[in-house]
Amino acid sequence: MKNLIVSALIAASASAFGQTPTAFPSDAPIPKAAEIHDFVKDKTFTSTRSDGVTGKFNYRSDGKFDVIYTSFKEFGAWKADDGNICVDDPINGKACNQVRITGNELLYRRNKNGEILTLKPS
Repeated sequence: MKNLIVSALIAASASAFGQTPTAFPSDAPIPKAAEIHDFVKDKTFTSTRSDGVTGKFNYRSDGKFDVIYTSFKEFGAWKADDGNICVDDPINGKACNQVRITGNELLYRRNKNGEILTLKPS
């Protein structure tokens, strides 16, 4: 618990100084595929990137997903693998993003820049 608090404080400090957290908390275990699937299915999450843009992440139990930001929308099929959410988007192709589960939030590493997003249930 102490490590989780320290990790959260480091991430908050980095954020306050304009730095983007790029590492998961050291005590956040790699979740199994079934745990990820059960955690995200039929839920909508909201997250704000380091540039201040907020988006919604929807993962449906039928295997479809969409990510909606003001400037773009991503959609297609999703599946959980150990430690990852993998998507197949007809425009952007296939990709897997590393994830961790902490409490009721999903930590999601963006492939573009390594930024760790905190996805909160909406």
